[in-house]
Amino acid sequence: MLRNLTRKFFKSKESRIVSEDELLETAKKALESKSIENDEHELIESVLAFGDTLVREVMTPRPDIVSVPDNFTVSAAMEVSVLNGFSRVPVSSENLDEIVGVVFAKDMMEAQLDGDGEILVKTLARLPQFIPETKKAGLLLREMQSNHYHLAIVIDEYGGTAGLVTLEDLLEEVVGEIVDEFDSEEALAEPLIGGGLRVHGRMPVDELNELLGGVLPEGDWDTLGGLIFDALGHAPEAGENVDIAEHHFVVEKVVGRRITQVRVTAPGQ
Repeated sequence: MLRNLTRKFFKSKESRIVSEDELLETAKKALESKSIENDEHELIESVLAFGDTLVREVMTPRPDIVSVPDNFTVSAAMEVSVLNGFSRVPVSSENLDEIVGVVFAKDMMEAQLDGDGEILVKTLARLPQFIPETKKAGLLLREMQSNHYHLAIVIDEYGGTAGLVTLEDLLEEVVGEIVDEFDSEEALAEPLIGGGLRVHGRMPVDELNELLGGVLPEGDWDTLGGLIFDALGHAPEAGENVDIAEHHFVVEKVVGRRITQVRVTAPGQ
């Protein structure tokens, strides 16, 4: 993809190596001269950023994984798949650290049509793909394309399940949100009357930074929840607040130990 973008701006018979900074500067000038549209410029930035993105930054985190136990029947597992709108569902044995396979909705539908709805879902499960959370997203995308799989289980450094990532997750990181008939997810950030934002704790810090003007610090966290955990030094309760980079953060809702809703205001709001 980067090669195709390079060809668009450097039309020469001689091949050359173009740095990311050079391509970004050229794209910026092209936007200013109206040679390209704003969405094309954003796509170039997304493609370049994608090369440095780690899988853990785009995965569905462990607490949000929907799975089925391996002793579920096909009919019961199919109900979970339909209710959540998933075409692929992980199958676990004792817990999420013991994922033994991935079952496809199409396989379960075929089994039900054949009168096998009461067999155990583990009999239909396909072998799962396991990847480290530090794997580069671009490399994983190429692997998914060449090896023809759409879902991988993300493993942390201790061998536990950190999350899962799909082909759609990777594509959305480049082209933006892909909304289908099953998507009903609420926005991660919404403006508030009188100023400020209400933000979900799992919103990526880099995305929130775009809304706030790039003021938040970088560190060993990927989400707003991680940033607040680090700033407070403990798992917060609803009502706790903290000032970070001249912005005021109020934790409005906590589920378990997860921060699910935060009010963000700038000075004077």
